[in-house]
Amino acid sequence: MSKAIPRRFADITAKLEDLHAVAVEGQRADNAADMQEVLLIQLRSGIAALDATMRTMAKSLKGARP
Repeated sequence: MSKAIPRRFADITAKLEDLHAVAVEGQRADNAADMQEVLLIQLRSGIAALDATMRTMAKSLKGARP
């Protein structure tokens, strides 16, 4: 296995932690609607980026099979 794969998992973990912080911020009862919208956009963007990363990893792993 390439050393890049474990590193990508570490990157995914870091991004998930960042997204967790955004989701927690979204739970605040005193957020204005525009703030909630910004937080939602950040979550959607982050999840889409994670999906792209994981798809790339999956393709890489399938290509590495003997």
